[in-house]
Amino acid sequence: MAALVFVMLLLVGSASAGRFNETSAYRTCVATPATCTRLHFPSNQLTGNLPSELGAFTRLTLMYLHYNQLTGTIPTELGSLTRLTHMFLHHNQLTGTIPTELGAITSLNHLYLYVNQLTGTLPSELGAITLLTRMSLSFNQLTGTLPSELGALTSLTNIFFRSNQLVGTLPTELGALTSITTMWLCNNTGLCGDIPAGVTPTRHSTNCPTPLIGTLLGSDCPTSPPTTESTYTPTSVPGDQPLKDNWFRKRDVA
Repeated sequence: MAALVFVMLLLVGSASAGRFNETSAYRTCVATPATCTRLHFPSNQLTGNLPSELGAFTRLTLMYLHYNQLTGTIPTELGSLTRLTHMFLHHNQLTGTIPTELGAITSLNHLYLYVNQLTGTLPSELGAITLLTRMSLSFNQLTGTLPSELGALTSLTNIFFRSNQLVGTLPTELGALTSITTMWLCNNTGLCGDIPAGVTPTRHSTNCPTPLIGTLLGSDCPTSPPTTESTYTPTSVPGDQPLKDNWFRKRDVA
């Protein structure tokens, strides 16, 4: 039965536009949540909100809902998906804050929320997802400082927070992220300071395609945000390819 439902999800994943909660595969999962292990709906022009009922699909391991037109907030109930390894919600129109409950998904390996309209601060609870290897929150409207708890994510190899409204210095705790190969933090309104000792990314903020804002990686912190900022937005980005080896390092997407 589980295999049958998975095939159905793949077929719906190539269907035409519509509301996500009206797809036949979603309704099947609501009826028999224990059979659903993957949601595969990338690039379908799906609309509507993410239903809170997704939290009942506790056997989910993969959530591919990127490149759609989903709106509304990220349900706090997603924190119940403790088997999830990949959460791809990027390139939608999601609003609101990043739920602190996502920190309970300690199985998560990839967290992609970039190119949405998310606001608020970065939850310190994300520091509990110690299996994370790639995290991209770029091109949102996130504010506040980087939580020192992110220093616990020692499996991280790629981190992308560029083009938000983050401020403050880089926590010294980030020095524990010795596996980092790519770190893009540029185009924030007041993020500054040196990369902490111990972190030696092969690509870092100065490799961004847009100018640095403020004095990131310099010695002085700006006391107020700049009056202008680059309006760069990603274009010609590939579709359902974020698992490809070195994909982030070859393409400008995060």
